Amino acid sequence: MAVGGKTKQRRPFLIGAIILIIVASLGFLAYDFWLMDQKTKAVLGAPGIIVKEDKNNPEKAREGSETTAITKDDLSSYTVAADVPRVLTIDKLGIEARIRPMSLNKDKSIQAPQNIYDAGWYTGSAKPGANGAMFIDGHASGSTRLGIFATIDTLKVGDTMQVEKGDGMKLTYEVVHVATIPLTAIDMSQVLAPYAGVSSGLNLMTCTGTWLKDSATLDHRVVVYTKQI
Repeated sequence: MAVGGKTKQRRPFLIGAIILIIVASLGFLAYDFWLMDQKTKAVLGAPGIIVKEDKNNPEKAREGSETTAITKDDLSSYTVAADVPRVLTIDKLGIEARIRPMSLNKDKSIQAPQNIYDAGWYTGSAKPGANGAMFIDGHASGSTRLGIFATIDTLKVGDTMQVEKGDGMKLTYEVVHVATIPLTAIDMSQVLAPYAGVSSGLNLMTCTGTWLKDSATLDHRVVVYTKQI
C-alpha cells in the first residue's frame, strides 16, 4: 500500500511537470513568432542598402523595386562567366539566390539588386576562391515583403553556406563573425576586407534596425564575415 500511495502522490507532480513543459514550449513559440512579426514590421518598406532615392542615380532608384519571386527555372537558366559567383545557397535560412554582378552608383555607393530575391556581388571585390573578400549584398525587404537577406542576422559562428561559380564549381564558407553596426559607424574598407586571420572569405551585408524616414533607410547594417573551408 505504501508503494502504491507514493505512486499516486507522484502522478499529480508528473502531470504538472508535463503541463509546465507544454506551456513553456508554447510560450517560446509565441515569443519567436512575435519577434519575427516585429522584425517584419521593422524592415518592410526598407530597401536593402539604399540611402535615399536620387534622380541623378537612376540605377540606385530602382534598387529593390522588383518583388517577383525567382523560380527554379530562373535559377537553373541563369548563366555567368566561369570564374564569377552564380548562386548563393544558405540551407539554414532556405536561401538559394542568383548572384547578380554589381558595380558602383554615381555617388560611389555599391549597387544593390533590383529584385529583392537576388543577391548582388560587388565586382570590385574578390572572385570566389581568390585571396581577399568576396562582397555580396542583398535586400532585407521590398515595399511589401521580406527580401532575401531578411534573416541573415540569425546566422551564427560555424554556420555554412555555398557559392556556386559559373563553371559549376561549389565553394563552402563558414561564418566566423556576425556584426550589427550603426549606419553612421560603417567602415566600408573594413566590410570589404577579409575578417582578421582569413585569407579567402565571403562577406554578406544588408540593413536592419529602425526606419529613418528622412534618409529612407534603416539605421543599422548587418555584416556576416565568413572564411572559405
